[in-house]
Amino acid sequence: MDNKIIDKFLKFIEKDVVPPIKKDFTWLAKTITKDLEKLTKDKKQSKKKNKS
Repeated sequence: MDNKIIDKFLKFIEKDVVPPIKKDFTWLAKTITKDLEKLTKDKKQSKKKNKS
């Protein structure tokens, strides 16, 4: 009986809990990547301005 309860709980987590978390982490990873790209572009531009 305990195994059935545990199996149901694990299936619930797999179906209902994991997908939203994956979406959140995907969104977070994209946002961090965009921010890092902006930061590196800003630094490269500022170095060019200092040289001229």
